[in-house]
Amino acid sequence: MTINKNGLVLWEGPSELDGSPIVVVATGLKRTHNVKVGKSTIQIWYLPRDIAPLVAVKTGEDTSVCGDCKRRPVNGGDCYVVTFRGPHTVWKAYRRGSYQRWDGVNMLPFIGRIVRFGAWGDPASVPAGTLQSIRDVTQGWMAYTHQWARPSAAHMRPWCMASVDDVPEAERAHAAGWRTFRARSADAPLLTGERVCPAATEAPTHGRVFCESCRLCDGTARGARRPSIAIQTHGFRAKR
Repeated sequence: MTINKNGLVLWEGPSELDGSPIVVVATGLKRTHNVKVGKSTIQIWYLPRDIAPLVAVKTGEDTSVCGDCKRRPVNGGDCYVVTFRGPHTVWKAYRRGSYQRWDGVNMLPFIGRIVRFGAWGDPASVPAGTLQSIRDVTQGWMAYTHQWARPSAAHMRPWCMASVDDVPEAERAHAAGWRTFRARSADAPLLTGERVCPAATEAPTHGRVFCESCRLCDGTARGARRPSIAIQTHGFRAKR
């Protein structure tokens, strides 16, 4: 078996969202192909352990890693992630045994790196503190959760953005102390305290600013008064 040194299995266990077995994988230890986030960003994937992601999104078994997200395909949502590409490719490599297992001690792969905690899936699916040691040694991170309204997700407020789907949700999340990341239609105005994602195609800085250099999407860690972020709905399901 050829070992894929570009990834590591970080954690396996029951989902905090529905108890189903899941696995957490880091990729991009050497490189990433995601242009928007940046070439040196490590990507974290939360995957059903025993069910292929492209099957899970059709059957609804993606609740283990996506919870009650309104943008799930089974809900008729417009999730921008192409499941049969990134998530399915990573899952297949995991099932083949291609990734080594992280010992929880060696921090060298993560020191000084930028980490995206959620290339697919929600960090609320793992127990609190599971990935804290990785965050502690990074240069910075991006993280998002659709589970922000759950009392059990309150611990994520310092390091995650609340993913919100409309203005009322954004207002509730702001009132609860979250910074938000809101998908909006092209003609929807920005809210007070919001700014356009600098890496988005609609931003004047598109192509010059990337997630790894922007790093605005890190919750309240560097101040709760920083702007929340909005982006136009995108991806192949955006017309929904």
